[in-house]
Amino acid sequence: MFKRVLIATAVSAMFAAPAFADVTISGSAEMNLMYQTNQVGTDSKGKVAEEIAVIVNVDGTDKLDSGDTLKWRLAQKVATPDRYDSFGQREAWIGYETKFGEVRFGNQFSNQYLELDGFASSGQSNLWADFGSQQIQYANGVSYFSPKFSGFSFAGQYDLGNGRNSARAMELTANYTGYGFNVAAGVSEAKNSGSMSSEAGTFAGKGTWGSSGNFVSGSDSNKARTYNLDAAYKVGAFDLAAGYKRNEWKENQVNLAADKVTVDQFLLRGGYTMGKNNFNLGYQRVQDAKVNGTKVDNGMNVINAQYNYTLSKNTVAFAQVRHHMLDTAGQASVMTASSQLDDFAIGSDKKNATRLMVGTWTAF
Repeated sequence: MFKRVLIATAVSAMFAAPAFADVTISGSAEMNLMYQTNQVGTDSKGKVAEEIAVIVNVDGTDKLDSGDTLKWRLAQKVATPDRYDSFGQREAWIGYETKFGEVRFGNQFSNQYLELDGFASSGQSNLWADFGSQQIQYANGVSYFSPKFSGFSFAGQYDLGNGRNSARAMELTANYTGYGFNVAAGVSEAKNSGSMSSEAGTFAGKGTWGSSGNFVSGSDSNKARTYNLDAAYKVGAFDLAAGYKRNEWKENQVNLAADKVTVDQFLLRGGYTMGKNNFNLGYQRVQDAKVNGTKVDNGMNVINAQYNYTLSKNTVAFAQVRHHMLDTAGQASVMTASSQLDDFAIGSDKKNATRLMVGTWTAF
């Protein structure tokens, strides 16, 4: 044992440096108080709820002798009162940045998901980013991010899956920023994921962040594709946005008993900023699902409004209302998780679901 300790000490000394790599800590802290109508387990009555969420990111960089940069991230979201996750389940990756772009290896977000979630600001992401056939996270991801060329950039991601082509996920995204415009497009495909459903999830992880390995095969095979095109434009105090997303689930689906299911989505949003005040109004349409080519009357319209007031350079207070209007009572598209619709009692005789929320968001 003593000999092994001496050897470990000697090896460590060989690589010791007079300066440490740069490490930074960042994140956010959010507090929400809300009232939601037509809730699960309440005979479709209302319910008051609270949510506290703290995200901590630990980032490190080291300038290499070649001039390139080694980067890493360790991140976690701690939510109360119902969840406390192990540190690193949110993100844990190592990257290498050069003049030709950046590659990352490890547990990381889907770049398509981040684009969808960022585009659907002010209370629209529950359907635009969290509902659908896209993946949220790749536990065994390999990613490439290009440099910017006159405002244009692209990224490619691949999840190794089971190490064979029988279970894997991949995507390609592109972005353009310039002349007041921000345009993002993406296409992705996941094959034989153990967590495949109408709820966007972690690839192959059955809902467990940072995990992988639960794959299906044979008669339980599945495949999903997602296409999106989002465009935002800012002029003066106004910002406008519009988006389109197509969800496709093919073959035998977990939670979707059909050979092929497609759902189209549309989004509109407008905002106005006046000093510390920011006003937002949004509209979404989830089209009727097509199940094996036949339309099902399960579409919905969603309107939302949010007011933000800047309390400091890091903190914003907000008030939000989100109202879902179902075409058919109890039929919320192909959703299987009530959490996607503010814990609305899916399958009930109700056609509407509303959430009122106030809170603060702080960056650090």
